Amino acid sequence: MTRPGYFVSIEGVDGAGKSTQVAALAAAATTAGYEVSLARPGDTALGELVRRFLSQQKTDTPIEPWSEALLFMSQRAQLLSEVILPDLDRGALVIADRYIDSTLAYQGGGGGLDQEVLRTLHRVVCHDIWPDMTILLDIPLDTAAARQRGQELPLDRFEQEPRQFHERVAAVFHELAKSESERFVRVDATRPQAELSREISELVLSRVSEQAQKTEPVSSRVPVA
Repeated sequence: MTRPGYFVSIEGVDGAGKSTQVAALAAAATTAGYEVSLARPGDTALGELVRRFLSQQKTDTPIEPWSEALLFMSQRAQLLSEVILPDLDRGALVIADRYIDSTLAYQGGGGGLDQEVLRTLHRVVCHDIWPDMTILLDIPLDTAAARQRGQELPLDRFEQEPRQFHERVAAVFHELAKSESERFVRVDATRPQAELSREISELVLSRVSEQAQKTEPVSSRVPVA
């Protein structure tokens, strides 16, 4: 279903700089005169509970892979209901810090779950809603890991997974970007932050402008000269 807003997700392996680029894109779009809505996993009460449990909770019994995937699906369904869909219907530029592609990469690639089943669940649980555009922050795993070490912050459960896990995650992201090239845009995330942020904002705002020319203007976000 076509909505007046525009939906962008930013993806990548841990340490790629997603949160930084989400914030930079939001600032650039706001400065350009667009109404912006951020959609992050913990932006609902349910989502925050799930985020804390799955990323930080340490249990004596490992979390069953399908239980993990279903919890992420429930988190996303709630985020769609409370944030993403209402803001798209209002005409906002919605920027998501991770979306379904992370489930395909982490629970599918890293965890070994059937990606087609995950896609089917997404169609049922999340109404088959996909971003209009997905930015993949492409970065070597060693560089991403070095960035994480430099932050000197505790690593969450996923960040502590062995390298083979992260290699499988990165491989799925690359496969998705190749197979869905109309939606995905890969950018070199090893470059200086300001340069990367400028490229991402130009890419996204150009795509939003093109979309607005094909349909209705994107609410009050269309800049006024």
